[in-house]
Amino acid sequence: MDELTLTTNGSQLAKYAAGLYAAGVRRVNVSLDTLDPDRFQAITRWGKLAPVLDGITAAKAAGLHVKINCVALRGVNDREVHDLVAWCGREGHDLTFIEVMPLGDMDEAGQGGSVRADQYWPLSLLRAELAKRWTLTDLAVTTGGPARYARVEETGGRVGLITPMTHNFCESCNRVRLTCTGMLYMCLGQDDAADLRAVMRGAPQDDAVLLDAIKEAIARKPKGHDFIIDRRQKTPAVARHMSVTGG
Repeated sequence: MDELTLTTNGSQLAKYAAGLYAAGVRRVNVSLDTLDPDRFQAITRWGKLAPVLDGITAAKAAGLHVKINCVALRGVNDREVHDLVAWCGREGHDLTFIEVMPLGDMDEAGQGGSVRADQYWPLSLLRAELAKRWTLTDLAVTTGGPARYARVEETGGRVGLITPMTHNFCESCNRVRLTCTGMLYMCLGQDDAADLRAVMRGAPQDDAVLLDAIKEAIARKPKGHDFIIDRRQKTPAVARHMSVTGG
């Protein structure tokens, strides 16, 4: 294993940062879509920004490299992108922008999908906005994920772009996701999953059975996702909410 990382909302990071470093973690990906406290609470529906910022500070002090993951949301945080680049540059954090994905969501009328469609902001347009203030130089580096990176010459920091909608990267995806309930999802944009908890409970002492179940699931990994942004479509491409799967 080259690197052990953790994706988190940061709410408990101040408490656990030192312990994570002691356990071998060297990088944390913190989901942070805004630096505005009121907007943060609106986006998360419950969260407080201050503990997250404290957690990021604690992670940096503990020796953890911090990468900020920010979902680009039209009409929500689109006016903050320059502030986020500047802040990450000052703090020494990498910043990755992610296109919004049509995962399970409901608007006020109980219609799924329309909220995501309205918030969709292609990162080609976001990059054009960044270029108005920052000089971006494309980099060949990779952190093992789908992000394409550029160096911000004015800050020395890095900005990554993850574009599941405008630049499909499925052909190079090597990722699966295991939830805390034991469900193994082979694709974020597909509903197919393998119930590893049931396998472990059915044969708790037999690792071979578990390995066979994992191999069988990996063999079903699809060639591509089913994401599509269509304002005429009132249901999400995938019914599962992002919070069910995790980072």
